[in-house]
Amino acid sequence: KDVVADEKAAKTAPKDTEKDKKDKDKKKDKKEKKTKDGKKFNAKKLKHGTMATVFTCVFVALLVLVNVVTTMLFDRYPITIDLTTNKIYLVSNDTEDYVKKVNVDVQVTIFADENTYTNYSSYNKQAVELLKNYCKLNHHITYRFVDIDSHPEIVKEYTDTISQFDMIFETKTKVDGKEISRTRKLGMLDLLTFTDEFEQKLSQSGYSIDTLAQQAGGDLSFLSYYGSYVESSNAEQAFTSALMTVTDPNPVYVSILTGRSELTQLTYFQTLLTANGYNVNTVDITSEDIPSDTDVVVVPAPKTDYLEEDIKKVSDFLNNDGNLGKQLLYIASYGQEDTPNLDEFLSEYGLSVGKGVICESDSGKYYNSPCVTVASDVSDNFTQDVSTENPAILSALCRPVNTLFDEQDMVSTDAYLKSSDSAYTANVDISQTTGQVNIGDALVKGQQNYMAVGSKAKFTDDNKTLYSNVIAVGSEGMLSDTYLQYSQYQNSEYFISVINGLTGNTAGITITPKTITGN
Repeated sequence: KDVVADEKAAKTAPKDTEKDKKDKDKKKDKKEKKTKDGKKFNAKKLKHGTMATVFTCVFVALLVLVNVVTTMLFDRYPITIDLTTNKIYLVSNDTEDYVKKVNVDVQVTIFADENTYTNYSSYNKQAVELLKNYCKLNHHITYRFVDIDSHPEIVKEYTDTISQFDMIFETKTKVDGKEISRTRKLGMLDLLTFTDEFEQKLSQSGYSIDTLAQQAGGDLSFLSYYGSYVESSNAEQAFTSALMTVTDPNPVYVSILTGRSELTQLTYFQTLLTANGYNVNTVDITSEDIPSDTDVVVVPAPKTDYLEEDIKKVSDFLNNDGNLGKQLLYIASYGQEDTPNLDEFLSEYGLSVGKGVICESDSGKYYNSPCVTVASDVSDNFTQDVSTENPAILSALCRPVNTLFDEQDMVSTDAYLKSSDSAYTANVDISQTTGQVNIGDALVKGQQNYMAVGSKAKFTDDNKTLYSNVIAVGSEGMLSDTYLQYSQYQNSEYFISVINGLTGNTAGITITPKTITGN
């Protein structure tokens, strides 16, 4: 029945027209084409997907490579932008020029935990950022933090007494196969400057910041009491000076002679010398010999006379086994006793220190008192590092320094600092209770010398001339802590310039302290 029904249905069903056949053929062709296009599309999609994957992998690889390289570069040369008003984190151009020329390895050790140090104050933060800039400028310079409590063995490696927050600049070189370490220690106070009023009050009380810090128990204890008097950062000056000290291939050594009741400690003068790259030490002339590597000896106003054996040490130093090439700075004082042995020694270099003190009758030539005077005639010799064309040198109670001759037996003399023609010398009487100065009658009228130089020369076989020089200054006031720090006078620049010239030392770098305010 089913078969018969199917046959009947087939006979009665309408037959496909020619159009229907064509439509079927079209649908069949379209289906076959769609299948073929699908296969092509899938192949193309696969191809593009593979390329995209490859490009993505290459891009990611390049990105990782760039990230690794820049990370390494930034670790070594961190990129920072100083947005502070007075650029407290940037080094000056002079410092940058000097730092780039350093060609020996310098390691800076900060004795503290890094977080503790940088969070102590904004000045500590600035010091660390500056130090990082030094390292960026020259790969020879590196730094590290060393906690004193955790690493006592490292502290023992140094001969300096190390306290919390101290810094050590260090170089190591080999001389004749032996390793020699040169170090310079900086304390927290070396990185700071204090107000002029505070320093003047200390000076008037007979103190300096260093001596008061010692009594307080160290730099940090001092700052806990007097930190409010901090005015600005001196970190850049301190860092650059320390670098100069440890990297100078020809270091200059200065010995301050003691042992004869010296009337001045020259505290700030020693600081000034150190800041300009000199290595400063003290020698007790009564019991010690002057070190053979000393280039400059300073005799700071001894109250009592030198003995003959003391004079011999000084003379032998200047003669230098016949090679000369040494310098001596002699500072006289109105408070000295009679010094016949020293006077005889000075006369060998054509110099003598006279009686009384230099006074000025012209009120325009003195400061507050006729015996606190300003040198109006400054020699051009060795003023190469003085920034002012006409430097003003302030002095107080200065004895006249006389030249005994111009030239005699290979010794010549020259006056470097002179008064005006309206000057005179006079004895003074200083009240022990009030400090008032009473000036007596004039002893000698006319121009006087505040400072003079006696030079002993020697000619060598190769037509060179060697010199040993004695610089005589009539008053310790010219080198006092207060006068050296007066910005309106050029005492500090002038004396450093003279010593630089006589020793052939490279001029130091003077950097303006930076006040840290705001963010």
